[in-house]
Amino acid sequence: MMATKKKGAEADSTAKGKTAQAKQDPADQAGSKEAGPPAKANQAKKEAGKEASGQQKSKPKNGNDKAQKAQSKESSKKKDEESALSESLKDIRQFLKEVAIEFKKISWPDRSQVVRETYSVLFLVTIITVMVLGFDWVLGHAVFGPLEHWARLHGGGVGRG
Repeated sequence: MMATKKKGAEADSTAKGKTAQAKQDPADQAGSKEAGPPAKANQAKKEAGKEASGQQKSKPKNGNDKAQKAQSKESSKKKDEESALSESLKDIRQFLKEVAIEFKKISWPDRSQVVRETYSVLFLVTIITVMVLGFDWVLGHAVFGPLEHWARLHGGGVGRG
């Protein structure tokens, strides 16, 4: 019974390996026709990368290499800044184009409508202002007036010690 399970597990793992190879990038498969199966092509790429990095490590470092690295870093920074600037300029241009499109969609009211609505706003502001003044007068005379009178009678108020 145990032997059957192992065979089934081995069969599953080999099936998974085949489907993984089938799902590889078509560009990798095209490049691996000369080298054999895709796994061998990937291994060859890794070995070539290791050899290249090994050659770079074996070179003695001198002042010229440092200067070249510094120049390459500066040039890459400049390129990054230029690309970021060009991207932001593209974004600004796109935004302004969209603003112009939306601006064309605005429907402006005619003069008579603007005048009517201006008068209605002024009228409502006047009404609200009169109401607030009325509430203030009522509270001042009906509530706080008697309180001040009571405080004066009992020795309170400003200036008394």
